Amino acid sequence: MKIFSEIHQLEDWLNILITTYKEYPSNSLAKVITYYIERVTRHDDFAFIKTNHCHYATMKKYWHNVS
Repeated sequence: MKIFSEIHQLEDWLNILITTYKEYPSNSLAKVITYYIERVTRHDDFAFIKTNHCHYATMKKYWHNVS
């Protein structure tokens, strides 16, 4: 399914960004991570993915405070 594939691509990219941040933390990278969290959570089909929505809410709060 294309829609789920798109969400998974966003999640994969988010994982890469977070891994990169662990090695090279920066304010600008934290802002990009926040942006991608927003993209995932605002996606039309976010409600249909099996990912824990509370997890994203926690991530959003954490990365917003970091950036």
